[in-house]
Amino acid sequence: MLKHFLVVIIAISAGSFLYGIYNYNVEIESNACQMTYMFAPPQFSRIDFEENDKFRNYGLYYYNEGRISIEVHKTQFTGAPVIFVPGNGGSYKQVRSLASVALRKARDSATGIHLDYFTIDYNEELSALYGDYLERQTLYLKTCIKIVLKLYKSTEQAAKVIIVGHSMGAVVAQAVLRDSEFSKFINTIVSLSSPINKPILVLDEKIHAFYKSINKNISVGRSSLKLNKNSNFCCATCSRFLMSNHTNNEDKNLKNVLIITIGGGNRDVLVPPGFTISKYSDIHAMTMSIPKVWLSCDHLSAVWCLQLVQVINRYMFDISASDKQNFVYFTKDRIRREQAALTHFVKLNIIQSKEINIEQEGRHNSIWREDTLRVFSKAFKEGSKSNFIQLIPLRRHKKHTKLCIDVTQLEPDDFLFGCTVKSRFNNDSFCQDKVSLSHNFQILPSIKNKMRSVAILDINNLKKTYVNWTHVGFFVRASRKPKMYNVDMFNPAERNMVFKLPRWSTFQKTILVNESSQGTLYYKLLVQGIEETFPTIELRIVPLSCIGDLNSIIIKMCIPWAPGFNKYQIIRDPSAEVFYVNVPVSSPIGYNSSMNPISLEIFLDPLCRYQISYKFSIVGTMSRIAQQFWHWLPSHLTAVILVILKNQISKFHDESSTKGIRPYHGYFQYASLYLITGCRVLSKFLTHNDDNESGGDFSIYPAVIIHGTAIVLSILLVFSVWTAIILNAYGLSKLINWFLLRSVLLPIADTFPILFAAFLISLAIRTCGTVALIITCALYLLLISNAYSDYLENWLLKTAVSLHAKVRSFYDKQNGISTTPTTGISSDTTSLMSLIRCDGMNNFSFHLSLFNLLIIMTGLNSMTFVAWVKDHRIVSLGTDPSLLPTVIVISSLGLLWRLKSPKKIFSFRIGYRIASLLIYMGAGACIIYCQDALYKLNYLIAGTFVLITGMELLGQCYKKFSL
Repeated sequence: MLKHFLVVIIAISAGSFLYGIYNYNVEIESNACQMTYMFAPPQFSRIDFEENDKFRNYGLYYYNEGRISIEVHKTQFTGAPVIFVPGNGGSYKQVRSLASVALRKARDSATGIHLDYFTIDYNEELSALYGDYLERQTLYLKTCIKIVLKLYKSTEQAAKVIIVGHSMGAVVAQAVLRDSEFSKFINTIVSLSSPINKPILVLDEKIHAFYKSINKNISVGRSSLKLNKNSNFCCATCSRFLMSNHTNNEDKNLKNVLIITIGGGNRDVLVPPGFTISKYSDIHAMTMSIPKVWLSCDHLSAVWCLQLVQVINRYMFDISASDKQNFVYFTKDRIRREQAALTHFVKLNIIQSKEINIEQEGRHNSIWREDTLRVFSKAFKEGSKSNFIQLIPLRRHKKHTKLCIDVTQLEPDDFLFGCTVKSRFNNDSFCQDKVSLSHNFQILPSIKNKMRSVAILDINNLKKTYVNWTHVGFFVRASRKPKMYNVDMFNPAERNMVFKLPRWSTFQKTILVNESSQGTLYYKLLVQGIEETFPTIELRIVPLSCIGDLNSIIIKMCIPWAPGFNKYQIIRDPSAEVFYVNVPVSSPIGYNSSMNPISLEIFLDPLCRYQISYKFSIVGTMSRIAQQFWHWLPSHLTAVILVILKNQISKFHDESSTKGIRPYHGYFQYASLYLITGCRVLSKFLTHNDDNESGGDFSIYPAVIIHGTAIVLSILLVFSVWTAIILNAYGLSKLINWFLLRSVLLPIADTFPILFAAFLISLAIRTCGTVALIITCALYLLLISNAYSDYLENWLLKTAVSLHAKVRSFYDKQNGISTTPTTGISSDTTSLMSLIRCDGMNNFSFHLSLFNLLIIMTGLNSMTFVAWVKDHRIVSLGTDPSLLPTVIVISSLGLLWRLKSPKKIFSFRIGYRIASLLIYMGAGACIIYCQDALYKLNYLIAGTFVLITGMELLGQCYKKFSL
């Protein structure tokens, strides 16, 4: 019963993962970014300097536009310097959108403020996948900072540069801060879609060391964001969440550097949102919450999306100033830079309206109107010829203590206020104790340039603060522009709803609002129980009836423990679109999510009635698991193969076991699932989370799904290799193998395996380890194929003889001829199979397990091969991360081939048991230590080869001395 249950779990896990891959883009909306166009041909002028000889593949360029290129060293630069740093595989030409918008903005400006954009060419290196690039790129960036500043004659202007880094370029920029001699030259770092705090994939130990070095050095001179169990960044007083992030004990240079991190959102499938915030960030924002952007950017569009490019340039122009000689520089005032960053990236939705003198404006050419209705609206389709003042009484509706005012096309001259209405005569009204409330307006994402602003007021708080107030008023300045406002006074107990994350087994939807009333503007939903990054709730808002055309619905999501991760989404077609509720980062350990739930604010169209429902989203959850945990597959696949190898070795002492001739023997198993529970318990004691504030202890569901997928993947892998062996032995390539490989390489490898292993090791040292691994894989496949071909020929021959004997016996029996039974040949195919000894190269399942481990190791080091192909000088003897594991594996394989392993020694039971136990421990280590640090798999696989080789050597010695 248990066996069938585990098999079902494996099947469901693999199916769920494939379902998640199929729906990988389920949350991704269409690309709404506008293209950025140059108004003149772009020019990239190379800047040559002496240090270029040390970095032959790199380059520094100045961006300009026009048909005539400029000579950099003969040009006097007067703008504020900006350096663009491309990321993984990025081009220096990606700067053109940012720089072109800045040039156009400078030409349209009368202030003389302009920016000089410089860009770095890193030869499109894959710095996210090969760690040796990172330190070289950092050193070159330091050199470029010095060279750029030397181009300026103004000492005040030349003091600071702004670095805009995309992807890994921002990580390199942050690495410069490790050196205090260079951090003093940096004004601000703007990070675009960058894994700034931790890497996406750790295929290389140097990537891990690079990030660790950044955290270690910067943490000494700059404090990081600290969260506690009661942190709530959704409260109104937490908008300046990172401005007080610093202490007096910090390094002055590091403290003055403003770090702004920007994430792309759901469209960026390469760098998930949770990776884009640095623990040292001053300001963090997602593109869908940045004012005037309001959309999600994919990884590449972050550098050319016009809406985002304009906001970044506005910020840099805002913090720029010019001296008496008209040299432009970035201000050193940190408070001013922080305020500007908050204005452009976080808080532009706070409207600073002009304060209006109601007493004076209300006397002349003004219309006063007081509505006692709880819900009403007013439209000025052709504008208003006179000033209009709407009064809303505060004390008429005692249970309805929240007031929502929704205004379309709010202008700076429009004014929200509270006051005491004393008297009314001659059609005039007078307000006393007037106080502006316009700061409560927030701008919502707009469609077709219809700006929508909403203010939500707490009437009880207003009454307590201003005891004499009787009304809230809204002043509309006379204008020809069409305008509309809606008022909704409601009971918060009816609009604030709390619900918990449904169970995985719950498939039916739960209705929160069966039918909203006409004129409803606002609902607030509080979601409890979502503490990890993959559980997803599907929220549906379905219109039941509408008066006129249906307008869009806007949803704002705020995660209390994740500053800067606010999410706005425009629901254009509510009947077809779904809002998925999940979190970008797990809640901190010990965080009370029940007391601080996720906040969902829903801004509705008042002309419609809606039904609001939710349910657990299987498709969203599986999609998130596939997105966030796919990189666990190599470690779990390695663990599965190690468990299979352990089971194969543990049966070497069994003399009756002949199943090893089946290549797939042992792969149809479920015992490796038992590793998951044991490893989860052990990881509590054996691992330490460096970032105690962030959650990293995921529930068991992702591990089971990934491990079940790895089991199925191991079966597909072994059958693929088996197919390749059969094709190689009897396919179209047999002729080539016979004349070239089988006649040359195989005899050498079979006769002189140690010599051939030495040749492969020398090749690895001369080129790179991955080159030798690729050749070793090809040779190993040929060796197995050759042995399998001989086995099949022998098996077919014996089967043919057996069939001939059966036919001859039947014929003689029919003709009454007496025969003596043949000896040496069994008439049963099974007995023929048992005559073949299951050791040496005939133990196909054993060698296929080793071959699969070799394939995994080669794949893990494939980026080293790419780097070597691109530039042989990059991967040298001291910088090749694959060299040491490669040498160990090839040396072990050479000995195994020489010993014609495995040699089954049936009396060596204790040795096989010890080896099996150690391999099983290695499988557990794969899951505990290697899920995120994939480079450690190289050493575990190499250690497995050493262990098996040692077991074979000890077995041979044991057999020799026991005789």
